[in-house]
Amino acid sequence: MSYFRQAAGLLKAVGEVPAFCEPIGVHRYCLRHVASNFNSQFKNVQLKDLCYRAGQALTVRSFETVMRQIEGLCRGAHEYLRRIDVTKWTFSHDGGHRYGVMTTNISEAINGVLKGTRRFPITAIVSATFTRSKNAFREREVVAMNLQQRNQAWPDDVFKRIASNNALGTRHSVDLYNHSRQTASVTVHVPGTSSRTFRVSLLERACDCGQWRLSGIPCSHALAVIRQYVLDITLYVPECYSTIEYALTYTSGFFAPLADVEYWDEPNFQLRHNPGRRIRRRGRDVTTRIHNEMDWPQTRARQQYQAQDGAGTSGQGSRRRR
Repeated sequence: MSYFRQAAGLLKAVGEVPAFCEPIGVHRYCLRHVASNFNSQFKNVQLKDLCYRAGQALTVRSFETVMRQIEGLCRGAHEYLRRIDVTKWTFSHDGGHRYGVMTTNISEAINGVLKGTRRFPITAIVSATFTRSKNAFREREVVAMNLQQRNQAWPDDVFKRIASNNALGTRHSVDLYNHSRQTASVTVHVPGTSSRTFRVSLLERACDCGQWRLSGIPCSHALAVIRQYVLDITLYVPECYSTIEYALTYTSGFFAPLADVEYWDEPNFQLRHNPGRRIRRRGRDVTTRIHNEMDWPQTRARQQYQAQDGAGTSGQGSRRRR
């Protein structure tokens, strides 16, 4: 398939270099690029959106439901996705390694920060990269110190998510089953609709809703069970989210002041450059980035198929009423 041909060297390295192999490293595909390659084959926005939904489905049941929708629209598209290892591109089969990260947005964000300096001389690029990185670490070091002084278990964003889930969990009904196995069922009552019940296993860090496995942060159902069993919430939040780990990341002294050029060691090599590459051409610089369908909003095509689906639904409703 195209995505294997385009990244053959990367896939080979990931498969053969011990440091990249499990359990040290876990390799996954970017869902955005999987959907892009999928769209290049079938050129259908509705199928592309369904591909996204399949990859983002929280449970295997939800994944299979979307896959049946894809099969109903195009059998070839369904077979194409079935040929891709589901552990690589779907959240439902991931096994808890992604922590909610389905795309390469993190690395793309870094590229966006550095993009503005890429046409500078190499010394300016290095200096800008160093300064921006140093400032970012310094800002987060101050945040970490403040968190430790307040004895806060987690950074603010994690703390707010847990507090929000905990408040929501106070409205759930909990039926405890086994204290040693820490199992329970949680019933959620939604006004105007029927209630839903979720199974929770604290030992397995699992809930039927799939949200706990999404990021590692307990969902409202799990927090309701933790509260009923009178257990310590911190035992069920991954250590990587703790204030201690946050502080260790940014207070380890990675950056030190640079000496003045006068005190640098004499290099044992000579840099040579091509003067012809410094010629400024007329007009606006042409971007070197290769654009593809990921850069196109495809809004009109999406609105068209959504309107057709809506018309079909209303038509069915009117026929039923008659």
